[in-house]
Amino acid sequence: MQQSVHVSVAVAVASLLVACGEVGKVPASDGNTGDDGPPPLPVTVTVLTTLGNGAPDPTAKVLFQDPDGAVVSDVMVDATGHAQAMLPRGGSVSAIRITSDATNLTASITTTLGVKPGDDLTFGLKASAANLTQGGVTTMTAMFPPVTGATLYRFFTSCGQSGTSTTSPVTLSFHDSCHGAMFDVLGTTTVGGVPQYLHVTNVTYANGATTNLATVFNPMPNFTVNMMNVPDPVSLMSVSRTTLLNNTPTISTSGNAFDPPVGNVSTTVLFPQGVGTRSELSITMSRDDAMINQKHEVHTATLGTSASVDIGQQKLPWFTNLAQTATGATWTMVVPGDPPDGMMVNWSGSWNDGTRPVSVSWLITQSAQMAGVTLPKLPAAYTMIDPGQQTVTVKPTSVTLGMADYDNLASYDQFRQMPETLLISSNGVNPFAVTPIGVMGAFVGMPFQRRIMIATVNAP
Repeated sequence: MQQSVHVSVAVAVASLLVACGEVGKVPASDGNTGDDGPPPLPVTVTVLTTLGNGAPDPTAKVLFQDPDGAVVSDVMVDATGHAQAMLPRGGSVSAIRITSDATNLTASITTTLGVKPGDDLTFGLKASAANLTQGGVTTMTAMFPPVTGATLYRFFTSCGQSGTSTTSPVTLSFHDSCHGAMFDVLGTTTVGGVPQYLHVTNVTYANGATTNLATVFNPMPNFTVNMMNVPDPVSLMSVSRTTLLNNTPTISTSGNAFDPPVGNVSTTVLFPQGVGTRSELSITMSRDDAMINQKHEVHTATLGTSASVDIGQQKLPWFTNLAQTATGATWTMVVPGDPPDGMMVNWSGSWNDGTRPVSVSWLITQSAQMAGVTLPKLPAAYTMIDPGQQTVTVKPTSVTLGMADYDNLASYDQFRQMPETLLISSNGVNPFAVTPIGVMGAFVGMPFQRRIMIATVNAP
């Protein structure tokens, strides 16, 4: 398998107190007499849903703990998903969502460790760069010139795949959130095993109207990917390229997997030339002594017909032997690398408390660790959902490990401000599905690169 943040802080503590409601009590003295500079800023939190729409999740409680584990504040978020507290010595912050009835207890916990005063933390996903599902659905009819030998046509707009057809015409569907007064269309088909495409720009949007895509299909040319400083232990490499219309990934094309030579290597993938404003590249690498692959992703600055990627940069450690325990996870480092910006572990498990089944999913963000992680301890009020405090057998379900390093992030200080947005997303089924870098709600429209590794093991 695979895998500059602008940190906003409060302008004034008083305004945040008014906006966010209840705040945890501040210790009477933290050793700051006022002679050593201004007092620390509060830690502010925004809890969003995991749907990628940027909407607040008003169902969450936020737990602030100091470095010793003592509870500083334990409050419900307000209607906008906000909460705050003073953590003058830093500590941890958890967003906790609990669903409970007479027959089941389910909890989702998201904890960020190593929090510092003034942090502005986002739990959940910031709004995706491409909003494809909001608003009403409308349609248009598009005529196009069929190709002899083609049996299926796919058409893409900034709303993603908008229509399929076996012949002309095709019905294009749109959500209100993803089209403007004008839009571009990319059509693809295959003839004799050769991918072909058409591209039409500045089509006028009109609900129920018919438009004519009077452009013929042409074979896709090659896009060249030049990879530099490939290390010897990489035994298998594959490259794919994704076309973006506005900020929406559309078609992806891949080359054959191969064992790369040491040093510099070039490969090609087919692509619809001249479509979009930039390219999205994904280079997957594996080695024989590591069970966890790595992926180097690039959001290029321009479109072009080629791109160069230095594989010798952003070198993540290589790992193997990922295993889940009843209270965490372990893994083995094969080869050290550069320090990642941060890591996340998603632990899930279940047990029966004697009355009903209990299921817990716990997502932990922290600076990168090289050998394993242990679930934090929750205060006594949350014993019922804390795996480490159970007196019955806890059955691990699965664990996922993810690490990331960005070329435009300085360190964990920036990564922890919105880790879920930077590393994972949710498709409603898999809470650790990696977001394509072209649509995640950060660095929208900017060129950047990241190296990620994501691995999951399921309990037998």
